[in-house]
Amino acid sequence: MKTTIKYMVLSILALVFTNCRGIYEDSSEAAADLKKEVKTITVEELNALTDSGETYTLLDIRQANDYLTGNIPGAVSLPRGDLEFKIGDTDFWASQYMYPPEKTDKIIVYCNDGNLGTMSAATLKQLGYKNVYNLKGGFKAFNPNQDPNAAPKASGGCGG
Repeated sequence: MKTTIKYMVLSILALVFTNCRGIYEDSSEAAADLKKEVKTITVEELNALTDSGETYTLLDIRQANDYLTGNIPGAVSLPRGDLEFKIGDTDFWASQYMYPPEKTDKIIVYCNDGNLGTMSAATLKQLGYKNVYNLKGGFKAFNPNQDPNAAPKASGGCGG
């Protein structure tokens, strides 16, 4: 009886320790743990992809204010906090004059420095998207000379 209980406890401990990712101090630690699961694309590869005319969806997962300050041309603003809720929402995509990406479509995500992009790409993979990439280095790699004090661009709407 004691041997059986001992094996059960050891089995449970083995499952717990092999399935837990751990507790993280910040998002960079969590992103580092996920990097092995996420494919990356460099700025040069993104530019070549754009030049080739290949179809892909580019998601800027920073906050809307950051997107308005500067973004990669052709990117759709879909902040990280809304990603799971809007990635398949046809109304959201209709407001962008686009169709929602299919599970097999190429999706490239970027944030400011790459860490949140890694976590977002992992989330999209968990949601069943098969062809997801994170832009290595994020917007900082795309635009290394950005002004950290830049004000958001006017929206062009009726008050601004």
